[in-house]
Amino acid sequence: MSSRKIAIIGTGIMGRGIANNLSSKGHSLQLFARNPEKIQDLKSANISVHGDIKEAAKDSEIIILCLTEDHVVEESVFSSGLLETNAKYVIDVGTTSPSLTIKLKDAFQKQNIQFLDAPMTGSKNAARDGQILFMVGAKSKEEIQDISFVFEICGKNTVYCGQIGDGQKAKIALNMVQAGIFQVYMEGFSLAKSQGIDPSILKSILEQSAAKSGISEFKFPFLFSGNYETHFALKNMYKDLKHALSLGEESGTKLPLCSGLDEIYRSGIEAGLGEKDYCSLNEVTAKIPPAK
Repeated sequence: MSSRKIAIIGTGIMGRGIANNLSSKGHSLQLFARNPEKIQDLKSANISVHGDIKEAAKDSEIIILCLTEDHVVEESVFSSGLLETNAKYVIDVGTTSPSLTIKLKDAFQKQNIQFLDAPMTGSKNAARDGQILFMVGAKSKEEIQDISFVFEICGKNTVYCGQIGDGQKAKIALNMVQAGIFQVYMEGFSLAKSQGIDPSILKSILEQSAAKSGISEFKFPFLFSGNYETHFALKNMYKDLKHALSLGEESGTKLPLCSGLDEIYRSGIEAGLGEKDYCSLNEVTAKIPPAK
């Protein structure tokens, strides 16, 4: 495959892994970060680092948006000159509200730029190892053949979800499920602890039962060691949860279990845990002390 010129707008935890994988395949990258000094280590013969979005996107064929909250995405697109670029494609791999996704699609289409939502799931380890799962707002690989190499290089699989915006809807539902699963574990540990059962005993039981899950396999070691190193920040999970609850309200969908998560995540934010991994909710829910 010939080298493509790609801009990544937002080179944080996930963007860094995407950049490394695309670069390793010989693609030319222009990276933007609000604090470019944090990604100076990525500079190389085929990677340049920028503190200005318009400069990072200049002359790129493909622009990858790897941003967080809606207001950050909106400002980065509409207040930076990004719409003035000559890019052919813009791929949003962050989790953005469906309403903003449609607004972005319309704005880029007016500039004859093809827009695609392709939110991702996976930790920073998955980004590093090219094991991201992408949920794409397209019906098939054939619709996006020219840029499917991005997903193939950076991911383990791609799920085609339908129309533009459907990738975001699927990702939002996924993250609500993950937040709910984790909270059920926390409440289970709280109940066991209140009954004199050591959380480590319940952990052993969970790991040998049908209640075992990908969440438990990945998060329990961090939870029980008190290591809240950020793989997926609590503030970002809360943001996605609010998207889910908003979609539920708009569609009249009853979400009796997950509706209660809003208060719990808000408590985590108020406790100053927003920048830490969402497993830090342990500090406001189960309060499992680190193993000595």
